[in-house]
Amino acid sequence: MKNPSNLEFKKKFDSIAENYDNISNPYAVKRRAESLRLSTKGLILEVGSGTGIMTQSIGNSVICTDISFEMCKQTRTKCPSVVCCDAEMLPFKEKAFDGIISAEMIYYLRNPENFISYSYQILKNGGKLVISMANQDMLIIDKFRSWLRYLGMRRTYFDDGVREFMKLQRLEFLLRKNNFKINSVEKKVIFPFTSFDRINRVLENTCLNTFGIFIVIKAIAE
Repeated sequence: MKNPSNLEFKKKFDSIAENYDNISNPYAVKRRAESLRLSTKGLILEVGSGTGIMTQSIGNSVICTDISFEMCKQTRTKCPSVVCCDAEMLPFKEKAFDGIISAEMIYYLRNPENFISYSYQILKNGGKLVISMANQDMLIIDKFRSWLRYLGMRRTYFDDGVREFMKLQRLEFLLRKNNFKINSVEKKVIFPFTSFDRINRVLENTCLNTFGIFIVIKAIAE
């Protein structure tokens, strides 16, 4: 079964925008925000920012974008610079940004290479691209969350319609094809609970990180 189209995802996120922060796992949000922080002090673009739930933790000068107008309205309460647009058609001039970050967005796109290609165009030479995404090898976790939602448990995310995630090998291929040099690949958060934070941070530095729920890949525009 194919994932919904970009427009169908837009409608789904429009419908959940007001409650999105309340159903998001705060520990997962915190850990992803940590991974997305950039050392650069220049202008940062966040693509697929949702409600801006992670933007406020990044601490840089950030322009947020999302395809969902309702999500963008929520973001305006956290970040003053918001552009409603499709990640596959980013409306910015070339070499405008020092860094681009994207959390849990790329597997929603019908043609993810368009996003990567546009990212290269609007990044300065040596600009950084950081992407986090769900680990396809841990798809069982998403099925478990669906079961928890069925039982009425909150903070397990909503059913966004995703039935398959992008594979890491596919993303690495697209990045290299579009002139990005991959600096690092990390797998994060084995147990999505605050009480397991210390255990997670230890296991993430062992071979058991293969069970990480999230993948964070960092690349540089050559």
